[in-house]
Amino acid sequence: MIARALAACVAFACATAALARAPAPVAATTEMGTLGGAAYRIDIPKDWNRNLVVFYHGYAVTPVAWTNDERISPMFDGMLRRGFAVIQSAYSATGWAVAEGAADTERLRKAFIAKHGAPKQTLLSGMSMGGTLTAMTIESRPDVYAGALSLCGALEPSDRLMQRDFALRAAFDHYFPNVLGALVPAPGDFMPTGDVIAKVKAAMRANPAATRALLSWYGAGDADSLPDVIVFNTFEVREVQQRVHGNPFGNADLIYTNSGDDFALNAGVPRYRADARAAQRMARFYTPTGKLVHPLLALHDTGDPLVPASTAFEYALAAQRAGNGDNFVQQFVNKEGHCAFTPEEIDRAFGELLDWVNEGKRPPSGPLPTH
Repeated sequence: MIARALAACVAFACATAALARAPAPVAATTEMGTLGGAAYRIDIPKDWNRNLVVFYHGYAVTPVAWTNDERISPMFDGMLRRGFAVIQSAYSATGWAVAEGAADTERLRKAFIAKHGAPKQTLLSGMSMGGTLTAMTIESRPDVYAGALSLCGALEPSDRLMQRDFALRAAFDHYFPNVLGALVPAPGDFMPTGDVIAKVKAAMRANPAATRALLSWYGAGDADSLPDVIVFNTFEVREVQQRVHGNPFGNADLIYTNSGDDFALNAGVPRYRADARAAQRMARFYTPTGKLVHPLLALHDTGDPLVPASTAFEYALAAQRAGNGDNFVQQFVNKEGHCAFTPEEIDRAFGELLDWVNEGKRPPSGPLPTH
């Protein structure tokens, strides 16, 4: 479930939740602590090759934490097996903590170097919102990072992503009024609980025609996955409204299309206009520059309902406009769910990045190669 398990799922990879079935971990030394108000985890394999992966986790509803003797997520097994150390900051804030995540992770990287020495090579990776941080960092720190792997990353302008999330919730309110309450402002104590998701699912089951229209307009997910997205989006709207001290969202000038009943939808959907100052603050969230000196490989699953795979094309266009199109490649796996990758698929993508960075073998765009 996207909303209920977001912190664990996005931070550590949805596809690796069943740790009981995971293989034995790679032999490694683990260090944990707190730095600048942010928890961190460092894993150094026994046969460390003096290279480093800096990892960014995704949007977390509740603080990310690790416990002593906790097995590292199997999504990192391939990196450790290849000899790379992996460092992760939990960030000093939850929610859309891009600024905090960047600062906390850079602080951790410097602390790692102070203790263990400078790596021979440093690579980046991140999931979901962590993909946003991955793109932002590889653009701004080409002096540090040789390449990057974005996993189900939010690579379009942040305010565009959030406006789409808001528009989805407003459309839901048109088809299913009085199910989730106020949207502007969203209730300050709203949480994406299982009970709320169940309520949304029940409403959608009771009105199949409205559900089909909503799915048709949104263009991603299905009747099983979309309730989680709608509930999570409500939390995101609430959190961002609080973060920018006002309502930055509006759909007053949006014309909804492809619902199958566009006239009725546009005539009846609740309309909101953003507060100008709050919208300006949100507009300062990350926007891709395409200033890509080193390789960036993006991997998405085609059925992602939270970060639709098609949105990564925005980054391809940004890189092309900046004259750096050759440094971006988008690959995909044909799966449903957010970040629905297996550890083996993540390792394959990481291997593709390594061949690109170290041997100049630019991977093909399209399906993730099976070899």
